Amino acid sequence: MTTNPADSRTPDSSASLAAAVACICFGASVVATRYVVPQTTPVVLAFLRYVIAGICMFAMLRGRALEPMPRRDRAQIALLGALFFGLFPWSFSGSLTHLPSATVALIVATNPLVTLALSVLRGTERLSARIVVGQLLALAGIVLAIDPAHAAATQTSSGTNHWVGYVLAFTTVICGAVYNVWSRPLLLRYPSAQVTSWAMVAGVLSLAPLALLQGLGAHTRTISSNGWLAVLFLGTLGGAVGFGLWSYALRRSTPSRVAVFLALNPISAIALGVFLLGEPITMRLILALVAVLAGINLAVRTPAVTVSAPARAPAS
Repeated sequence: MTTNPADSRTPDSSASLAAAVACICFGASVVATRYVVPQTTPVVLAFLRYVIAGICMFAMLRGRALEPMPRRDRAQIALLGALFFGLFPWSFSGSLTHLPSATVALIVATNPLVTLALSVLRGTERLSARIVVGQLLALAGIVLAIDPAHAAATQTSSGTNHWVGYVLAFTTVICGAVYNVWSRPLLLRYPSAQVTSWAMVAGVLSLAPLALLQGLGAHTRTISSNGWLAVLFLGTLGGAVGFGLWSYALRRSTPSRVAVFLALNPISAIALGVFLLGEPITMRLILALVAVLAGINLAVRTPAVTVSAPARAPAS
């Protein structure tokens, strides 16, 4: 059956909205993570976050989560889940213990460019000048908002190692880009919530041994009441809702188009400082927001140049 090209506008619009809302949740998660991670360890925090998120996802899916799936696909989901919901949150939380949050946000903001490069190399997308320009414009807006010179002057606590922080932050970027590109074929074959749920289970299982070795019980008792509220937020809005919407967007659009919305992460984190902490709204922030939105608009409005994905195999 043929599809009218005009029909693709609705999925793209819904994908853009889902990616935007997800990235706002992720931006708020930066603030929540930065607040609660000193009260525990990065591994324990990541473990708690995705236990909560996984429970929420399975509660939503109920019996649909247990629908049969070929062993090869389940193994691939498990591997991607261990990478994205295991290594990714550990490296991200760990980088925040060695670097200022602004520096980490700036490094993670390169994810759309890495996603595009991997997507082109894998043959998922064809290189488009408008997408590249849009991503660079969004990245310029992030640089303008964060002000790298000020971020570099920000001192972290004693006992930190900036080089370790850089390695962990770039590991986060690679994990996110690999998941964006390699998960899409699975998301085209199965419901996005099902793929996300089982990926979270794999992430939790990969984090569990490390969390137990670090003293899971002891490090949960050190979390304050407000800290637990932050953990709950990370598991619900920053976990199940955010990553559920992210997977939905990857299913309905291309990896690079979805990843460009990550530019909203630091913008939303800075905006939270304005509304929650009473920080001033500067002309620099306004110009940064304009650049980010213009870059996203340019990248999303680019005509689709994807390589056709294989259709789901017929039921036997």
